[in-house]
Amino acid sequence: MTFHFSIVIPLFNKENHVFKTIQSVLNQTYLFFEIIIINDASTDDSLRVVEGIKDHRIRIIKHAKNLGLSAARNSGIRASKYNYIAFLDADDYWSPNYLEELLKLIKSYPNEKAFGTFYKEDFFGSIVLPKTSLNLKYFNQTLIIENFFKLNLGKLIITQSSIVIHKEVFEKVGYYDEQITFAEDIDFYIRCFSNFSLVYKHTPLNTQTREIAGSLTNSKTTNKNYPDLEKYLGYKKSLDDFINFYNYCFCRRFKNEGGQKQMQFYLKKINLRSLSFMQIFILYLPKPFYTLLLLFKKKLLKKGIQISSY
Repeated sequence: MTFHFSIVIPLFNKENHVFKTIQSVLNQTYLFFEIIIINDASTDDSLRVVEGIKDHRIRIIKHAKNLGLSAARNSGIRASKYNYIAFLDADDYWSPNYLEELLKLIKSYPNEKAFGTFYKEDFFGSIVLPKTSLNLKYFNQTLIIENFFKLNLGKLIITQSSIVIHKEVFEKVGYYDEQITFAEDIDFYIRCFSNFSLVYKHTPLNTQTREIAGSLTNSKTTNKNYPDLEKYLGYKKSLDDFINFYNYCFCRRFKNEGGQKQMQFYLKKINLRSLSFMQIFILYLPKPFYTLLLLFKKKLLKKGIQISSY
């Protein structure tokens, strides 16, 4: 019996990138899959681009109005024919052997339900490997990560475009929360990895496109709905530390955007004793100096040099 993947691609206003994204799927060395593109009421030519790609494995779902990433992913999950769901954002792309490597993980660990790989980041054409807390001695190795939260108090080791999730996970922990319009992945990771281990290949097989005008990571979030992570507190210390870290990240996000009220809201939630000296220093750095730090970091990224600001 042939194994198939269902590939879910949410699409909103990515006309300049979605063709490359889909081609990275069609160019896979493993060819047994379906592609489900959810056009979330794009206002540019994204839909025209995907309709111009002729392949019997592509299906397009059209939302009459923009419902957000969570709803788009949920539409794709519900429409999927196969048990293993691979997610890919419409401005990211896979290495040709991505699905082949994921299939090896699934066959090697048939009782596990969540799988992922490392990734690269594309900053203005410069490709960099993100600095995570996972030791480089594990590079290209396969790991079973039982405590996801302890390992992700910084740059995440996965992205939404580098995970494959079995449908049983959604049946147990629920789908993406459609009320959340920013950091919906963090809310899902908490529910998922509180119940399942992550089978992980520490090889960068996905490339994230960063700093694109109009992308979520480069747009204001002061009017978006952030997840309420407080409801997950108290289950175990590593999760509490993970939530505290993301309250810190949210606080910094609002500092970036000048959302003083929201920044103060999250600042009150943070347990400073769980942060490093550098994290506290950055958190309280006066805005003019903080802005200069971000500009300096951006210049380095354009040269392919990444420094951690976590």
